[in-house]
Amino acid sequence: MARYSSPGVYVEEVSGGVKPIAGVGTSTGAFVGLAEKGDIGKAKLITNWSQYVKEFGNFIPNGYLAYAVYSFFAEGGTKCYVVRASSDKAKGSSVIIKDSSGGAAVNVLTVTARSEGLWGNRVTVVIDDPSDKPKDTYFKVTINYKEADTFKNEFEGEISEVFDNISSANVEDTINNVSSFINVHANATDKRPANGSYPLAGGVDGIEDADFIGTSDNKKGLHAFDEVDDINIVATPDKYGDRDVILAGLNYCGNRKDCFFIADPPYGIPPADSTNGGVKEFKNGTTNTYKGNAFNSSYGALYYPWLWISDPLTGKNRLVPPSGLVAGKYAYTDATRGVHKAPAGISEGYLGTAVGIERIVTRGEHDVLHPLGINVIRSFPTSGICVWGASTLSADSEWKYVNVRRLLLYIEESVDQGSQWVVFEPNDPGLWGKVIRNVTAFLLRVWRDGALFGSTPEEAFYVKVDAENNPPEERDAGYLHIEVGVAPVKPAEFVVIQIKQKTQSK
Repeated sequence: MARYSSPGVYVEEVSGGVKPIAGVGTSTGAFVGLAEKGDIGKAKLITNWSQYVKEFGNFIPNGYLAYAVYSFFAEGGTKCYVVRASSDKAKGSSVIIKDSSGGAAVNVLTVTARSEGLWGNRVTVVIDDPSDKPKDTYFKVTINYKEADTFKNEFEGEISEVFDNISSANVEDTINNVSSFINVHANATDKRPANGSYPLAGGVDGIEDADFIGTSDNKKGLHAFDEVDDINIVATPDKYGDRDVILAGLNYCGNRKDCFFIADPPYGIPPADSTNGGVKEFKNGTTNTYKGNAFNSSYGALYYPWLWISDPLTGKNRLVPPSGLVAGKYAYTDATRGVHKAPAGISEGYLGTAVGIERIVTRGEHDVLHPLGINVIRSFPTSGICVWGASTLSADSEWKYVNVRRLLLYIEESVDQGSQWVVFEPNDPGLWGKVIRNVTAFLLRVWRDGALFGSTPEEAFYVKVDAENNPPEERDAGYLHIEVGVAPVKPAEFVVIQIKQKTQSK
């Protein structure tokens, strides 16, 4: 107590011993993928779509990262971290178009694909006469994009762009930043390119799984998030169907113990196929196609099938992996209902930005996939396209549900961060009482929010910090043990309505 030297009134602030625990965030996305531009292997905080475009560029034909981030915000997400994956081995496609003069040919236009990769080799530029301008100066450019042989339904309909009545003097302003597929540089603005068909060539993917996974040393790929504390929902949409990257993502989240991985299946596979492999075999690591370790982690979930969205790049419908939309729905559900609510159903599971699903999954097929922990996206006549599953990839029934795992992550991280003040405090009953009061006050809020099961706090949770779990030998070693038990609510998956005929009494 302070001592004073002269008479007067003195005010002293005294700690009440209560240090409230604030709940941590649960809805921050974390995406790794291919982008048009931007720093490679650096995690950037993105809070809206315009900021993404400024940092990483627009949509690109060979990448799903932009679509995932766009869908994340469209479905209710508010912030995410983005890491661009790339490789020095990747090269862009290009072609040089010469003039049609009778003398020595002049390089008039240099056409390059908008981003690196093999995809650019499927782009062809056609130069033709203009519709209503002098053809000695003006020309028409048609850009044709051919889908990959292994992905015939990437877009709905044929993809082509037409730029008519242009000249070499204005070709850059007309095409660049407008075309979805190419950039053009005019080498000679006073020349006209010769009519003809010019396929782009020289594109190389070059990117490997290691560029998406990274290491704790190089801090690239997933490991670019090592120094970011507040990520919660992780996805690698450009590595859809890559079992090695998915296993790495599940392990990464499991080792961090503060985030959750959303896995994307391959495109175009059936629910089950014992010969060539369906999503069932993909999850289990069976058949020669998907031979490997089964997915078994409570720190991730798998959603099936792919989704059609309206592509802002081309104006046509395009198939995309579901992780971006689902991640946005996680964030939306957290904000509107809480992390304890399963991100599924006709309300929280409704995918408003989807315009279709890759394939209709029947009730019988769903009956096969659901027990395996594969979350099916269904289309209903009156409810629309909805996430119709809330299972993790864990084989342990205790961690079966997405919302249970994510609720426990929320509680663990909140108690961890809210108890840092305890370090170096005297380890005695006075400290134990303060810890119990603080953790109990936090769990009371969680229970009142409807996240814990029980009609009373005693039924919903308990906090134990006493001499029994803190004996002298543990205190002498510098340990303080805080034991917390909770009863999380679980989703009602099977609603059974029993109807009987009532016999009329005499």
